[in-house]
Amino acid sequence: MDIFTNHVFDWLLLLSVIIGAFYTLKIIGEEKTTFKEESYEVRFGNLSLAIPRWWTIVEQDDTHLRFERTDTRYSWFANFAYFPDHQGKSMPDLLEEKLDLEKIEFDMDVIFETDSRVLFRDSEIQEQFQEVIRVEGKGSENQIERIYYDIYLMRALNDSGYFIFESKSSILNGALEGPYFEESLACLSFIHESQAGKT
Repeated sequence: MDIFTNHVFDWLLLLSVIIGAFYTLKIIGEEKTTFKEESYEVRFGNLSLAIPRWWTIVEQDDTHLRFERTDTRYSWFANFAYFPDHQGKSMPDLLEEKLDLEKIEFDMDVIFETDSRVLFRDSEIQEQFQEVIRVEGKGSENQIERIYYDIYLMRALNDSGYFIFESKSSILNGALEGPYFEESLACLSFIHESQAGKT
């Protein structure tokens, strides 16, 4: 009994962590496996994104969307951003700039894909986005924090701008939202004028 009373705070902290973990697992477990039924449309410029219903928009403007999970608060976010001018830089150079800016270094075994158009199901997206670089895997941020990072850089034909879509989480959470992030991009499509007035 003395051991318990001397460590009441420690026991309460452990109990809180366990309850929080079970709550998170319960919420994740209730998410259905059918992506189409569990997503909603978000329009980003002339693109239509299929977003899981449990992702919450926490930042939004004409060139940037940020999603987080506000129901669990675990370490994860997804960013969808458009940059209007690539300034004549190549996609690999833009990727290197982004990684340097964020101080992210991928592990040595991570593969850089230079033609990821096959990931998109929409033939028009495959045709228009002729330049796509994708990198996914474990890495380090600020040489200390271990992360799981998935990033796409995309440039459409006849467009001086480019897109960066990224998903970043702790190593432990990397497998939770990663498949939905990839599925969201696989379902990417263009919004045509006939659809513009629809919600």
